[in-house]
Amino acid sequence: MKKRNAKSGIFLALAVLVLVLAGAWFFWNRSPAVPSPSSPGGTVQEDEAARLVHKMSPEEKIGQLMMIGLAGTTIDDQAQRQLEYCHAGNVILFDRNMDRPDQVQHLTKKIDTTIRKKSGVMPFIALDQEGGQVLRMRKAFPPIPSEQAIGQSGQPEQAKQWALTTGTELKKLGINVNFSPVVDLGSQAERSYSLDPGVVTQFAHEAVAGYGQAGIWCSLKHFPGIGKVKTDPHIDGDSVNSSKDELLKQDLKPFENLIKREDNQKMFIMVSNVTFPALDPNLPACVSKPIMTDLLRHTFGYQGLIVSDDMEMGAMAKHYAFADMGVMAIKAGADIVLVCHEYAHERETYDGLLKEYKNNADFRALVDEKVTRIVRTKLNH
Repeated sequence: MKKRNAKSGIFLALAVLVLVLAGAWFFWNRSPAVPSPSSPGGTVQEDEAARLVHKMSPEEKIGQLMMIGLAGTTIDDQAQRQLEYCHAGNVILFDRNMDRPDQVQHLTKKIDTTIRKKSGVMPFIALDQEGGQVLRMRKAFPPIPSEQAIGQSGQPEQAKQWALTTGTELKKLGINVNFSPVVDLGSQAERSYSLDPGVVTQFAHEAVAGYGQAGIWCSLKHFPGIGKVKTDPHIDGDSVNSSKDELLKQDLKPFENLIKREDNQKMFIMVSNVTFPALDPNLPACVSKPIMTDLLRHTFGYQGLIVSDDMEMGAMAKHYAFADMGVMAIKAGADIVLVCHEYAHERETYDGLLKEYKNNADFRALVDEKVTRIVRTKLNH
């Protein structure tokens, strides 16, 4: 009887051991529980973004860091070669690209298909559609009033409604980013809601909500605020000579308020190419580490994408080489560099970034970090 009990005990112990080992095997080899892909910043997006970036060549990574312009209304041979040369990850459209809605839909579909096939990631396809004097394809688009007119109405809900209208129409055209709203104080050409930081914050908050409801990204611009600029940055550089304290209380205040108030993943911030000596005595904002990294990222805690203004504007192009500007911007804190017009300038910027990537290990690590942020943002859309 004792021998039988001993044998039974041995068999029982072996059975328990088998069950334990099977359970351990199942635990270690099961698919991990992960949050829904719709959860911004969740494990799914983190892992998938890292996987996609790991697969990218250096050329493809640099393509994600740029947003380029194309010359015409179709993807002709020249445009196709430009997309391929720059391994383009993102495109911005202008009136030169837009004749009528069906043509724009065909163009954006072709851009989207071409870029997805090459990179495996959707492109940002952007437009400056502010309203008022800054309105692309004016004859075929709703007559959007200027921000000044909307601000003067005293009704913040109008900002939301016009942003929803704009965003809905842009989405129909295949455009997923609008570089709006302007949150500068008192910009020329009726481009600002108000001179009052609180009013600008209130109206811009509603605009961000409208674009979010429409399902596209928007962009606050032009950090740190260019309402006091006298020289048009398209023509040449200029300085805003306010003290840091004045900037923090006035021009910077809407940006700070909105960064704290909004979901940073649903908006970009475009950084100006104007100089702010109180913040950085040497460099324009779009290539300034004190402004983009120290102030915008660290002090204000902004977690979304940082985009430079167009590097072909006189404020930059008259003073810096394109081969250097992209590298300067990325090192200073930008995630995406805009070069919007001349194919030669786009290639020079691309070549400069790629050369630095291949020769500088620290820059490679920085680029990988930024490309992962860009891809994660796209996956969260």
